[in-house]
Amino acid sequence: MDLNKLMMDFLAEEGFRPHETPFGIAFKSEGVNYLYFKDEDDEQYFRLMMPAIFVVTEDNEEMIMRAMNDVNGNIKVVKLYTMEMQDENDKKETSVWVAFEILADTTPELGDIVPRAINLLQGARIAFLARLEEMADK
Repeated sequence: MDLNKLMMDFLAEEGFRPHETPFGIAFKSEGVNYLYFKDEDDEQYFRLMMPAIFVVTEDNEEMIMRAMNDVNGNIKVVKLYTMEMQDENDKKETSVWVAFEILADTTPELGDIVPRAINLLQGARIAFLARLEEMADK
């Protein structure tokens, strides 16, 4: 099973216009960026991510960690975490990413998995932003 090829074919057939990146497969849905990360060492590992949904600064880091923890504890299969990236000018920026991770069977039904993954990622982003707003109002 080549999950990367299956994912690329599925996304193209569904009209998502996917393209290869050094990390895996990138595509947009409803104006939101998604990345499907390939794992060369584990053919069954399925990880779809919504990158950089919120920038982390020294001023908001503690609140972000608490909001991520709340969401991670309440939404199944999805987890939020921070990732540091460098831009083309070598400037580092830390942001919150949302990941949907499962172990797929040897004949995954991507028509069942991908729409649900996108919905869970969107829900986690909404819950995270709502929790941040709630915490800021206190």
